Parts: sequence; C-alpha cells; structure tokens
Amino acid sequence: MTRPSDLETVLHDLDTHGFHVIEGARPRAEVQAVRAELAPLLDAADFGVNSFIGTRTKRVHSVFGRTRALDDLATDSLVLEVVAARLGDALLSASVACEIHPGETVQAAHTDDGIYPLPADFADVALSALWALDDFTAQNGGTLVYPGSQGRRGTPPQPHEAQPVEMPAGSVLLYTGTLWHGGGANTSDAVRPALILTYVESWLRAQDAHLIAVPVETAKDLTPELRALLGYAMRPPFLGYVDGCDPRELFEGHDSAGEPDGRLGS
Repeated sequence: MTRPSDLETVLHDLDTHGFHVIEGARPRAEVQAVRAELAPLLDAADFGVNSFIGTRTKRVHSVFGRTRALDDLATDSLVLEVVAARLGDALLSASVACEIHPGETVQAAHTDDGIYPLPADFADVALSALWALDDFTAQNGGTLVYPGSQGRRGTPPQPHEAQPVEMPAGSVLLYTGTLWHGGGANTSDAVRPALILTYVESWLRAQDAHLIAVPVETAKDLTPELRALLGYAMRPPFLGYVDGCDPRELFEGHDSAGEPDGRLGS
C-alpha cells in the first residue's frame, strides 16, 4: 500500500503546525473490523459525568487488556518512525476507545502532556495518534485542533483559532503533546468512534498501568515490539528492570523456540 505521507513531511508539519493527518493509513475494511470488535465494549460503557470527558461520550480505557484487534494500529510502521524521531525510546501511555454521540458539546481545549508537571518551555514529551474508525466531519465531532499552538503550555488558545479535523475512516491524526486540541460537538445523527493512542518518552510514567492490564501470561503472545511499548522492556541504563535484568529476557525462550521458558510460568 502506498503511504500518503512520508516521515519528513510529517515531522515538518508537527514542528510547524503541531499536527499531521495521514489519510488512508489503513484500509477502511480494517478499521471497520476494529470498530466491530470495540462495539460491545463501548455499548457496555457509561457516558461521562462532566463536560470535559463528555456527558454524551463513551470511553473504554486500557484497551490492550481487552482485545487484540488494535495491536497492528499501535505498531503502525510510519507512526512508530515518527514516535522514534520525536521521542526516542517511548512507551504507550493512554489507550482509549472513544465514541462521541449526537448531542455532545465541544470539549475544552487541552494538551495531552498537561498531566505532567513540566515547565512551560519544556520540550514535547508525548505524541498522540488518533485513529478514525469512521469518517470524521465537522458535524459529527471531528477533533478540533489549534494550529501552531504547540509549545504553549499554560497559554490556552482562543476559540476562534479552532480547526475541525475532517478525515476518512482509516486515517490517523498525529499531534504533539503540547498541541491544544479537544473533541468537537456532534450535531449529526450518528456516533463518531475513534481510537486514541498516546506515546510518551519512556522515562515518564504511562497513564495506563499496562503491566496490570496486560499481565505476563497475555504479553507472551504479543510481538516483541508491542510488548516493549507496553513496558516489558528496559530503558538504558536502569529504568524498568526486573531483578536487575531487562524484562525482554523473560520472553527470550518463548520468542526463540515458540515455548515459554520457566520464568514465564505454565
């Protein structure tokens, strides 16, 4: 499949505007299958309880502990190239399936790395990938971005600066941790489903406690790449070890011979 974006273009746009849309990053049929897999989870979820998380919005957190349908999106080759170029060694932080229903109002503008107590002029430490599981439009809650607002922690943009992101299903919106953004109002008669994956520099604590949501017995069946993103890897020289060793050593027997070694349990 021909990729509609290249690394150089994506990085330029992230530096200049704070975001980039990779249109058609995945076939529509693939993301429709992901949406179908997430549907029972979202159906069972409650609406939010305040205007920020959305009183007409449903969210399912820690998705990697619930389904394997999303694994390929998390390890998309171009997305991970961008993550590596922007963040270096990184972990998956938040993993949220989100569904904006008709009647939802505009979410307050915010930055994804605002959860960390960093100085206003600190470099970006996060990058988010927002996957469109259906078409995003200005009417159905397409995410609002504030172009050029990245790097302005603590300085919210003006409402008139907002720009709705419209993109077809299978596209992914990449945006920096300091870009101001928020969910749009859904004035349509259809839901707007999406998957939010945030990557963070691996010296920071992830939002999801992935090692609880995805325990060792589940992790042994994942790819080494995804396991590392979930935290089953050490950041040199000494962050994230187990008994002084890189957690990847737990899986060496399983990955090389197809069977787990004794340290993985039965």
